[in-house]
Amino acid sequence: MGSSRNRMVILDTSVLISIFEKKIDIRDEISAEIGKAELLVPRSVLRELEKLYSLSRGSRRRLAKAAIDYIDSIGFKIIESEDEKDVDRDLIMLAKKFDAAVATLDKELISKLRKEGIEIITWKNKRFKLI
Repeated sequence: MGSSRNRMVILDTSVLISIFEKKIDIRDEISAEIGKAELLVPRSVLRELEKLYSLSRGSRRRLAKAAIDYIDSIGFKIIESEDEKDVDRDLIMLAKKFDAAVATLDKELISKLRKEGIEIITWKNKRFKLI
């Protein structure tokens, strides 16, 4: 990507929850790894967090609520989904559409993204890394 525009990074559910588990600032972590980036949250990920919040108990519920509140307070750009029913497929479709990397901790999703040739940002050696 050219240096004249920000890179785009799509955040998945696992990364948004990890912000609170690992007590990190995702914006700082990603910009330290790849430079200035626009962080995007698909509507499917937001719905998945809302579902986790309404159906979960204990820490999982609290983490989902914290992630939802964080998205609202930071003002991440919410993007419309291409596939509301399959979040992984949606992330792949959106990454291709926006020429974006995907930030995830989900091993199964990482495998799918690799097969599609999509850039991945994940937690490795106590920090987020582009792999």
